[in-house]
Amino acid sequence: MRYSAIRLDKAWPRKAFTLVELLVVIAIIGILIALLLPAVQAAREAARRSQCSNKLKQLGLALHNYHDAHGAFPSGTLSANPTNYYTSDWCKTRPASDSRAPWTVLILPFIEQTALHDQFDFKAQFTSTSNMPGSATNHALFQQANPNYQCPSDINARSNNNNICYFGVQGGGDTPNCYTQAQRVFFINGVLFHNSEITFRDITDGSSNVFAIGETKYCLTKGGRSDGIVAGWASAAKLDAHGTPLVLAAAMLQINSYPYHGGQADTLDWSTRLFGSFHPGGCQFLVADGAVRFVSDTIDLATYRQLAVRNDALPTGGFAQ
Repeated sequence: MRYSAIRLDKAWPRKAFTLVELLVVIAIIGILIALLLPAVQAAREAARRSQCSNKLKQLGLALHNYHDAHGAFPSGTLSANPTNYYTSDWCKTRPASDSRAPWTVLILPFIEQTALHDQFDFKAQFTSTSNMPGSATNHALFQQANPNYQCPSDINARSNNNNICYFGVQGGGDTPNCYTQAQRVFFINGVLFHNSEITFRDITDGSSNVFAIGETKYCLTKGGRSDGIVAGWASAAKLDAHGTPLVLAAAMLQINSYPYHGGQADTLDWSTRLFGSFHPGGCQFLVADGAVRFVSDTIDLATYRQLAVRNDALPTGGFAQ
């Protein structure tokens, strides 16, 4: 009887893990999470990049529809008086009262925001930066966020920020047409620049070979400056001694070559000279024909600059994916 009891006791199954077994299971789960997390993050970024690309395509469609309606692409930025591009100081001698609508406001009816477009006072001054307000009406609209101009990958793209993630391409090269403080540059060899009136006919390099809009992470937004000054999607050009086109940039410096974004540094001295994004490895551009291309931040600088010029007649060698 005693022998049988011992055998039955030994045959009884265990009801719990040992500490070692539990630690092994936890370690395996941790390894699996470590392996899967990058894949999940990559999938999420791919989805965000796709959403961003779709927004650029909608902006491209709006540019084309604007061209059909008005006979030319919208001006990159507008001022109340015409510009004499042959004077070297044309970008730094205008009063703030001359500042008018940027391309981002002009195309609103073509991105299904006619009601918002009609609220602006196009005969009054537009806000450049928050410390240079336009009319009360235009400044109030400047302060509003507009998700049509925000990339979901941009960490500054929030409902309480009026920042913009897409700048018009005003041109490219190593020498600007006009500049202020040597770092805030104005080009006129692109598709969207100050007081521009470019048509498809003017893009002699071919609409499939020229940038029209590019991604940026350099719009000055909340957190960038201690004094709270910000720019935004509805910013007009600032045309004084400290002037800058604000919603425009040029292919002058390599993509993403400035390491900070507009929510962590004062980017006003950088934002007009380069493009960039929070997508790994480069940023997306809308080409004048309406296509969207992802351009690597290691693209040859000369080729990159040529792609921003509408009429240099130089071969580009295609886009770097």
